Amino acid sequence: MISGSVTRNELGGLEPRLAVSVLDAGGELQQFEVVLDTGFTGWLMLPEVDINGLGLASEGRHRGVLASGNAEEFEYYETQVSWHGRLREIEVFQSIDQPLLGMELLEGSRVAVDAWDGGDVMIQEA
Repeated sequence: MISGSVTRNELGGLEPRLAVSVLDAGGELQQFEVVLDTGFTGWLMLPEVDINGLGLASEGRHRGVLASGNAEEFEYYETQVSWHGRLREIEVFQSIDQPLLGMELLEGSRVAVDAWDGGDVMIQEA
């Protein structure tokens, strides 16, 4: 099981957060705190500074649709994450700021969120 917690962000909103271990270009796992976002249909989104720290090479650009409904081009990278005890190949999109974990990575999992400040986030392999 993968676990995290619900916390309040700087604007007072609740966010389900958890740590994800991402494989860098040197073969080492680096841990990042991300927000679980079921409205994000991709795998993982990390800020440019974090992607640069991983040393990943760009694979090109993908078109994505934002929550506003606007389409935008995103730089993407291929790597692996530690997920349910094994390495899983994923695509990482480059964001300006917010690290997000999306539905593509959650596929095949059961998600439970206690939606209050300090609540639990639990992701189980289904």
